[in-house]
Amino acid sequence: MSELQLTYLKNAWQKNMEAPKYRALYVVLRDLILSGKLSGGEKLPPSRKIVKELSISRNTVMQAFDILQSDGFIQSRQGDGVYVSEDIGHAHLPQIASSDDVDERTPDIARRVQHWLGVRKQHHRFGGERAFSPGRPALDQFPFDIWARLLSRRWRMSGPRLAMQDDPTGYEPLRQELAKYLRKTRGMSCEADQIVIVSGAQQGLDLISRVLWEEGDQIAVEDPAFPGMNGVVLGGGAQIIPVALDDEGMCTDPLENLTDLKSIMVTPSRNYPLGTTMSLARRFDLLDLARRKRSWIVEDDFDCEFRFDGPPLSSLQGLDRDGRVIYVGTFSRIVFPALRLGYVVVPRKLVDAFIAAKSYIDGHASILHQAVLADFFKEGYFDSHLRRMKKLYKERRHYLLKQVELRLSKDCFIIPADGGLHICLLFKKEIDDIVLSEDLRQCGVITRPLSSFYKLGVKKQGLVMGFAGFDEAAIDAGLQHIQKKISEI
Repeated sequence: MSELQLTYLKNAWQKNMEAPKYRALYVVLRDLILSGKLSGGEKLPPSRKIVKELSISRNTVMQAFDILQSDGFIQSRQGDGVYVSEDIGHAHLPQIASSDDVDERTPDIARRVQHWLGVRKQHHRFGGERAFSPGRPALDQFPFDIWARLLSRRWRMSGPRLAMQDDPTGYEPLRQELAKYLRKTRGMSCEADQIVIVSGAQQGLDLISRVLWEEGDQIAVEDPAFPGMNGVVLGGGAQIIPVALDDEGMCTDPLENLTDLKSIMVTPSRNYPLGTTMSLARRFDLLDLARRKRSWIVEDDFDCEFRFDGPPLSSLQGLDRDGRVIYVGTFSRIVFPALRLGYVVVPRKLVDAFIAAKSYIDGHASILHQAVLADFFKEGYFDSHLRRMKKLYKERRHYLLKQVELRLSKDCFIIPADGGLHICLLFKKEIDDIVLSEDLRQCGVITRPLSSFYKLGVKKQGLVMGFAGFDEAAIDAGLQHIQKKISEI
């Protein structure tokens, strides 16, 4: 790293102090790489030099390096230091657009939303409670006593005012807290006025379909994929284009031949059901493809908070420099599913369209519960609960993996994944997973047949099994039934 680069590093460092120091350093170094100021194969200065130049601890530097390495930006060479990843030199790096490059034309949105926009301007205005049901959190560990106290206090303090709230984007203090949280933990580039609070991630996806898609539009969807994605596409009359996954995530080559690709729906942090994480190179490819084809990327950040084998990965939205990524998240797996609160982070050029659509779909999500959730964030309960749940879920995951290896290794193997609240088993022999899942249901064991998530011809057979909401006794009881049923086949 040259003296000029070190000067840039110090100047940029002074402008990124809102986040924790390790995250601020990560953002500065990442942007140096994305801007081309640090190129693929270039050596970074020793950690002690960065410590001296920025007056920070070595632990802060190493935390930032850990995240950069997890994201694929750098690589450590034994005995030789830390280098920018060689892959960076071959990737389509997202570029920061100049004012001359910004497309000022009206975004491509559905005709019905054009009508809603016109009117607005005129007025100025899960599957059960038994193992191994996926998507069920450890509800017995949620601090409902604290939630009840916050709910009661919030109503006493501001009930009448909350009863008349009608902002379609949601409760502003919650959006402020959420924007800070997403910048800090997901490396996102967003402000509160880009966030729309919705009634769960599924409504967020539906809102996107209403704003962007016309009947017959081509929508690329991962295969296999969460059924809610397919349902949204079909419900809007659009055309599903299933795209296979490999070890790096959604394959982009099949998309090159599509001439009218409207949107690409992906789960880069963790595919459901396989658990695949999209590589950094593939993320760059996807962003480049979306820019060239003028397509929107819908990033459903599924189970992003629960990565157990390393620091949280940064979002695809955080890498986007062209305003092409729409980010969808939910609180269902961290707080509790019945809360029915999620959010959409919208590119600035689409904000007005989303506000107009939301105001005519249902007005707004529950304001009272949004206010309580804002207090839950602000007073530290959210972070505290998330830390405890990550520890608990890591223990339950470890126990389940160990027991599967002991009991079922001769009949199936586990698809590797670095986190999430479910595991995915693949059978080693011919087993009809749909029939097996139904047989297990009759025994009180809830699983999902892996083959049911596919749309293309080649379907893998296996079971999708959640573990978050189940203790060791429930896991043991469920595995006994699975072991018995498989042995009878």
